[in-house]
Amino acid sequence: MTIARGIKTLSFGYFRNFSDVPDTEENLSADVVWESDGENCSILSVSSWPDSVMLDASINPAAVESHAILERAEGQNPPARVSVYDNPKFDTQSHLKNSKMCCSKITVSFENSGKYAFGNNALTFFGKIFDDYALNLSSNSLFEKEFLFCSESISEIANEKGLLQHGDTFVDRKIYPYGGLCEYGMHPKQMESCVFCSMPGKNFVSLFVSPLSAMQNSGIDPTNDLQSESGHRFIGIKNFSISQKTNLYDELKNGFCKIEVINKNTNEKSTYKSNGVFHTSKTNLITINFIKEEQ
Repeated sequence: MTIARGIKTLSFGYFRNFSDVPDTEENLSADVVWESDGENCSILSVSSWPDSVMLDASINPAAVESHAILERAEGQNPPARVSVYDNPKFDTQSHLKNSKMCCSKITVSFENSGKYAFGNNALTFFGKIFDDYALNLSSNSLFEKEFLFCSESISEIANEKGLLQHGDTFVDRKIYPYGGLCEYGMHPKQMESCVFCSMPGKNFVSLFVSPLSAMQNSGIDPTNDLQSESGHRFIGIKNFSISQKTNLYDELKNGFCKIEVINKNTNEKSTYKSNGVFHTSKTNLITINFIKEEQ
C-alpha cells in the first residue's frame, strides 16, 4: 500500500475515507488511520465494508400447474366432485374467490440497481459492481419461497352425518395445502401459505380457502390436529416447514435472504443478510436492505 505523497509529520490522529481525497494525494481503496508520535508517521490499514446494501427487486409468482379433483362420497348419495384449481366452486364463506391468486412459488429477482452506504452516505449503483465491490450472484434470483399445494386428486369418504373418515375415526374437516397467496400490487406481508377444506352441500361440494394467518386468527392451527371451541375437529397439515408458516415480508425482514459481496481489490468475501423490505405501493417492486452478517 502506498501512502499519500507530501504528508508531513502529524501530531494528531487522522481518519479519512480516501475515495474523496484531493488530487495532490494518492487515492487509497480502503479507510486508513494515520498515527504519529510527533516525529514518525505510521499508517494502519482498516478493513472496510459497506454498512448496508439495498437492492431493488421484483416479486414474481409461478402458477400452480395442477388439475387435482376433490371427490367426496357421502352416504348413499352419488359422489360430488369439484376441481381444486380450474375454476373451482368456492364456498360463500371462503376468504379466496379466485384460484389465480394462488401460486406454487415466489421468486424475488434483482432488478440490476440499488444503493450502498457508508454511514449516512448512500450512493446509487447499476448492475452488480459498485465502487471496489461486486455482488457475487450467479443469476438475478435473490430468494425463492416455495409453497405446498394440492398436486393429486383427493377422494373423501363421509358417513351419514357428513363427517370424514380418517382411519377408524370420523372428523369434521381435513385441511389441505392450497399454495401461496400472491397478486400483483399485494404487500409482501399478505404473501403467505393458503389452505383449504371441503364444504359439502346438497348434491355438490365446494371449497373453503383461507390464508394461513386468517385461519390461525380464528383459533384454528391448520398445521396441527385440534378440536375448536365450537366442537369441530380438524386434521391438520403435518409437513409445513418454518418458511411455509411465514409470510414473505417476515422472511426478508428476519435474514432468510442472503447475498455475498466481494472486495475486488483483495478478493475477500463477506455475507450480508436481509433485515428490511420496502414495498412500492400497487406494484410488484420492493427494495431489500442488507447488513453485514456477524462473523
